[in-house]
Amino acid sequence: MHRFEDERLLRGTARFVEDLDAAQCLHAVFVRSPHAHARIVKSDTRAARESEGVRGVFTSREFLAEGVRPLVCSRPLESSDGEPFQAPTRHVLALDRVRFVGDPVAMVAATSLDAAADAAERVEVEYEPFPVVLDPRASDEVAVVRRIGDPEATANAFARAAHVVRIECANNRMWAAPIETRSAIGRYDDEHQTYRLDTQSQGVHVMRTLVAASLGIDEDRLRVVTPDVGGSFGMKLVNYPEQSAVLVAARVLGAPVRWVSTRAEALLTDTHARGHHSVAELGLDEEGRILALRCITRGDMGAYASAMATASPVIGFGRSLTNLYRVPALDVTMRAAYTHTAPLDAFRGAGKPEGVYVMERLMDAAARQIGIDRMALRERNLVTSREMPYCAPNGEVWDCGDFPAVMRAALREADWDTFESRRAASNAAGRRRGFGLGLYLHTAGAGTDETSAVEVNAQGRIVAYIGQQAIGQGHETTFALLLSRHLGVPAEAVELVQGDTERLPPRGASTGGSASLQCSGTTLLRAADRLVDKLRPHAADALEAASEDVRFESGRFRVPGTDVDVGLLKLGVSLAGNPASAGDCSASADFEGDASTIPNGAYACEVEVDPDTGAVEIKRFVGVNDVGQRIDPTIVDGQLHGGVAQGLGQAWLEHVRYEDGSGQLLSGTLMDYALPRADHFPDIELHGSDIPTGNNPIGAKGVGELGCVGAPAAFMNAVADAAGTQEIEMPATPERVWRALHRT
Repeated sequence: MHRFEDERLLRGTARFVEDLDAAQCLHAVFVRSPHAHARIVKSDTRAARESEGVRGVFTSREFLAEGVRPLVCSRPLESSDGEPFQAPTRHVLALDRVRFVGDPVAMVAATSLDAAADAAERVEVEYEPFPVVLDPRASDEVAVVRRIGDPEATANAFARAAHVVRIECANNRMWAAPIETRSAIGRYDDEHQTYRLDTQSQGVHVMRTLVAASLGIDEDRLRVVTPDVGGSFGMKLVNYPEQSAVLVAARVLGAPVRWVSTRAEALLTDTHARGHHSVAELGLDEEGRILALRCITRGDMGAYASAMATASPVIGFGRSLTNLYRVPALDVTMRAAYTHTAPLDAFRGAGKPEGVYVMERLMDAAARQIGIDRMALRERNLVTSREMPYCAPNGEVWDCGDFPAVMRAALREADWDTFESRRAASNAAGRRRGFGLGLYLHTAGAGTDETSAVEVNAQGRIVAYIGQQAIGQGHETTFALLLSRHLGVPAEAVELVQGDTERLPPRGASTGGSASLQCSGTTLLRAADRLVDKLRPHAADALEAASEDVRFESGRFRVPGTDVDVGLLKLGVSLAGNPASAGDCSASADFEGDASTIPNGAYACEVEVDPDTGAVEIKRFVGVNDVGQRIDPTIVDGQLHGGVAQGLGQAWLEHVRYEDGSGQLLSGTLMDYALPRADHFPDIELHGSDIPTGNNPIGAKGVGELGCVGAPAAFMNAVADAAGTQEIEMPATPERVWRALHRT
């Protein structure tokens, strides 16, 4: 089917924030700290204020005088011992201290971008540098320490284990790298004392809540609008200082204020991701059956507690560490600490890629140490379909899945049985070939605050309203197909409304956690059913029948046993223009319950390594995924392709690096931060092994983050196999691979 989004996105008629016109708009430029950690001794803005075209210069003290409040973490977690969540105060503009290179200390608003940039150069700030901490393992500023599992049972299991396998591994810091940089337009209506913010988001309701809190205003005074979004992956889910700043400036200066991040600013100040260091141990019996898993992970929070910052180092990591395996005893400690670097937050998978990666590297290490075939070791320990629903030791309940079947399918499709012949051919050609498997599990679709609505309008169209924002997933097509099949109307007759708090129901969720279908999809179906119930009496009147005798099927209200019927869309046209009946042409529904699901799969990666240079070439990449019910298979595969590419990018090339001592960003341009290109990848071969879930009426399990969850381990296990050593970390750059080869 032709996807509805593609026409405007491919032909350049999409509307992004930078396509929006704001008459007489001022342009904002931020003055940013050149130091990773320093006290602000004094600042002088006089020369900037006197510059041509400048309408306003702001520091934190002006903002405090205007009632601006610090930004806060919306998911604070207390430590397991009851210690409250700890977070440095994050002012919209740094007040007395800066905590990372790029921390904003002042803002200039001028009649042109050039004028604002020139004036920003004239702001003079004197700093007193302080010592810099870049590694969370060395940080004394701890946000939270959580411990899950049963330490006593785990210790007893290790005491009787025949084999104990230990690894240390790092999950390198990443940058999301969306095509569209962050931007915002702030407006203020003096007559009504209301604000409007046009900005990227993954859901306008959550953005409104976070920004309104920083302004110290009620949410009903702030309208948030998100048009098309050029990529996010979690990075635009949260609020940033610039969004509050342009709104305050718009009110003070009496004119709209626009800010657009440069690519250099993006690398400095966008939230980063991953940044974990883990030490994990696996206890096994003589036959290689897992007895217990013990892990200590230290996650990097960066300089401040970003809005959803605890999602990755604590929540997601703990949910995914055991992966698909039967782990009788578990003891996991998760410590998140602050460093003098850009804040970290959710990124495609949010903790699940980190946890799954640790377990999959541990399984290969265990097979190598014990002398068991690595595929046999995995299958011996996989939870089977007969054990579903399965209660994992971390408290998660897995409703359905056939993990051994998924693994066998991936090995079959990847021609695992004939791999050794290909390895021999590579060896004969002077190259090293490796095969890696990465099994994965994702906990998706947990409860949310979504409210969705469905209406039939006077133009004979079904209009669907959802809080969750499209950021590249194909929502317009997916939800149109969903309602088309449910209501029996043409998909072309369905219109999706998102991204505007003024047009949407007052309660809404953000896109995230691979949850759109489970949450917005479920509430849309419930709202559609309520709409049908509200229209049924009107259909009965039109058909001159009793309401209880009218049935709805295939888009029409019918009286069984007769040829009398009326179409849903035609009925809506006749009612929507009538004030007496228009209220029955729409219905809404709140999300209820917990639609959590367990999408899962297996990725097989085959690589060839040049021992002279350490260069890696991916020869094949095969995936088998259980995503439940697929509404549009092309969108599912597109999401999987993108996730795999990002997961391989992390494992192979990408790494946010800071200079020791100074905290200066070394990977500050796209010349220094290595994004993968299309020519890095072979065809990504995808196959399905789907078991629809019963936890939601659609049967969908979620798909958006799966590639990122499973791909890194598959690639790194393949590289380690080629190198003949487990002593290699992400990213597997040529230098690292060469050094690993020449250590063996």
